[in-house]
Amino acid sequence: MSPTLKGVLLSVAGTALFTPIFAAGKIADGAFPAVALMTMRYLGGFLTVACIVLASQTPLSVLRSPNPAQHFLRAILGTGGGVCTIHAATIIPIAYATSIGLTEGLLIVALAGLLLKERITKLHWLAGIVAAAGAYLVIVQSLNDTGEGSANVEGVLYAFLGAIFISLEVLLIKVLARREHALGVLLHVNAFGTIIVLMLSIIMIDWHTLSFSMLGPFILLGPLAILAQFFNILAFRHADAATLGPVSYSWVLFATLMGILFFNEIPTLSAILGAGLIVTGGVIASRAQPTGNTP
Repeated sequence: MSPTLKGVLLSVAGTALFTPIFAAGKIADGAFPAVALMTMRYLGGFLTVACIVLASQTPLSVLRSPNPAQHFLRAILGTGGGVCTIHAATIIPIAYATSIGLTEGLLIVALAGLLLKERITKLHWLAGIVAAAGAYLVIVQSLNDTGEGSANVEGVLYAFLGAIFISLEVLLIKVLARREHALGVLLHVNAFGTIIVLMLSIIMIDWHTLSFSMLGPFILLGPLAILAQFFNILAFRHADAATLGPVSYSWVLFATLMGILFFNEIPTLSAILGAGLIVTGGVIASRAQPTGNTP
């Protein structure tokens, strides 16, 4: 097996593992608020990374960050993105929420130009137009799908808000990954994320009304997220970013299959076409040649 093919397969596996995490609200059938599910995800993730650190006997001095505030900010963005995406998928079909969420790839391009001063090429603009057309089709279908207009509007807004949070988090990861230990990055975000969601859950949730026998298994979302991230890290060791970029758009395929198989959510032709345009826009953007930063 060639290194590139191995990298692609690892990336596909990582993407597939992330799908049930963002579909957790749907899996829970709305029994638990998104904040409770994210609490279990981050708690499980922190315990998993802590066990890995102890088993590997990695010195804490190697993992300690000189920029803890940036990790804290990343945890805020990651928590916000996760809560919004999970909540969106409980209101509108998973495939629709995922398709809207995939606009994060184009948001990253736009924000990279705005915040990191990276040049935006004509190919990037074309990708944005194609993806925007696709997002429009998915949004219109989402709003008209069940006749529950206000609920669908809420789902669309949360899906977009989640995409914004995640795109900002990705930019921050790009900055942190260049200068810090990968295990340290995982440890910091899961530790800060656990603190943030616990504080939110104390304020927003009446834990006495929740069934811990049913909520408990969702702690497995943490190890699942760490494993997905591990696969993605391995993927980038075997193939370059330009090759693996479009692979992340297989997320919409896994989300659609999960919706069909487990929740009887059959996407319409219009929604499928919209998702296809979003994926096409992402692939076009990934093929745009980097031109460096502006002076």
